Amino acid sequence: MIDLGRLDPYVRWVLRKNGWAPGREFPSAEAHIAEIAALGFPAVDYGIRVLRSLGALRFREYYPESYRRLVRSWREQGLPPERWPEAAEIREGCQAALTALEELGLEAAGYKGATFTFDALDAARDVEIVLDLDTVRQVVGGPVFPIGTVEPDGIVFAAADGGVYVVFDDSIFAAGRCVEEFLQVLLVRGCDPLEIYHGD
Repeated sequence: MIDLGRLDPYVRWVLRKNGWAPGREFPSAEAHIAEIAALGFPAVDYGIRVLRSLGALRFREYYPESYRRLVRSWREQGLPPERWPEAAEIREGCQAALTALEELGLEAAGYKGATFTFDALDAARDVEIVLDLDTVRQVVGGPVFPIGTVEPDGIVFAAADGGVYVVFDDSIFAAGRCVEEFLQVLLVRGCDPLEIYHGD
């Protein structure tokens, strides 16, 4: 269901690195759909298609230059290398991203980091941490279906028209007209969500 032609090459790399491949089918999709329905969410075809393709994938992507910035900061603080904090996960993640960007002929400055999931069931179970669903449906203009989470404390919903919305405890952001645009918003600099609601 993902249209790879709509994705930046680096975003395609991030998807594949984290377990997605063309034709992927989330094996627990039907059980999750049933449980989400039992939690009170009506079926939204687009959201269900996202769940079937991307369900349960989890992403922790650092800004590709994060580790280099950390090292620069430690040097500026006068810390010798033997006293640098342990940051192996950040170092390895950043090095993999920088290598991929170099192979793709892309500049690291064009990308950002994000931590997000396509765990629709966890999102459905956690909706009490965000704005009430009646407000969300009113602002979006119809039913929504949970498709995942973003840090910090955001729930991601899909609408019937394919729109993707990130909802927090006081605001709603339009984050793409489809899941491909949502991925670009998360990872590509200059692609930003639009705040469409802010509570008082």
